[in-house]
Amino acid sequence: MSESLNQQPPSHVTETPPPEGNFLRLALGLREDESPFPWQDELLAKFVDGIGKRTSLDIPTGLGKTSVIAAWLVARSQGGPLPRRLVYVVDRRAVVDQATREAERLRSWVDRSPNVKSQLGLANDQHLPISTLRGQYVDNREWLEDPSAPAIIVGTVDMIGSRLLFEGYGVSRKMRPYHAGMLGADALFVLDEAHLVPPFEMMLQTLVMDDGGFGPDRDLAALIPSLKLLSLSATGRDAEGEVWRLTDADLSHPIAKKRLEATKRLSFRESDGSQSLAELLAEEAWSLAGQGAKAVRVIVFSNSRGVAEKAKEAIEKLAQGDKQQGVDPVTIETELFVGARRVR
Repeated sequence: MSESLNQQPPSHVTETPPPEGNFLRLALGLREDESPFPWQDELLAKFVDGIGKRTSLDIPTGLGKTSVIAAWLVARSQGGPLPRRLVYVVDRRAVVDQATREAERLRSWVDRSPNVKSQLGLANDQHLPISTLRGQYVDNREWLEDPSAPAIIVGTVDMIGSRLLFEGYGVSRKMRPYHAGMLGADALFVLDEAHLVPPFEMMLQTLVMDDGGFGPDRDLAALIPSLKLLSLSATGRDAEGEVWRLTDADLSHPIAKKRLEATKRLSFRESDGSQSLAELLAEEAWSLAGQGAKAVRVIVFSNSRGVAEKAKEAIEKLAQGDKQQGVDPVTIETELFVGARRVR
């Protein structure tokens, strides 16, 4: 993603067509004095020229890999030979929601850009279809309404994989072939954090690089728009197909350089056993926040849901102050970010 904090124009504002080459900057929501990372420009150029069936993008965390969605959309509007459906798959609900928000932001941009909308083949009163497939979400079925329209589908491995294999969760038996067909043809699979789901990546690769063991006969296959797979990772691992990485131009980009060379500090604190882990975490977080006086964001991470809940409660208690000690209460914002639990 572009990591830009710029505010977007109101949805009713129509943008003036930009000079050639500025579409990606606008799609990313950047200001006139800002520019995409070089790797983003290069990715757009590759998309416009055409990519192979199997490619990988190995970019460090924090440099906006989610912007692949924007690059695909702009390339499609410029006639790039890309599949009309982008299927963004990641095995974390939080990232699914993040990618969905990015897709919705892009839809608003398309609505404000009549020329882009027309080049995408969308009618004036037609919005870019976006569907999210993950637990606790109801499929809005926008991606199923018009097979000829470009669409963005964002989902988890379970939800996308089950549909691709004719076993879609919550999908009727009569509709399962339809879901599998829509995902199994004319689709670019973007697999984020691919290093976390190697079996699913291998399955997609097998389908994409079909050697005749899957799908239709060769003669018929030539009539069906193909699948493509783009794996995203930040681990520097080996990958199949063409792999795109940062170049010297990226390393010298002012924003990328600042993020890549940012100082990272690690310190250890030993416990004498007099306090619980939750209390220690809360105390350390409260100290880093200057007892609530600093406008900072502090993330308290625990591998236990119970400890995370208790740490949140302890931080909120510290913020209430202590009249006996003459400590005034402080207004803070806290958020518990954990996965849902099954209710037995």
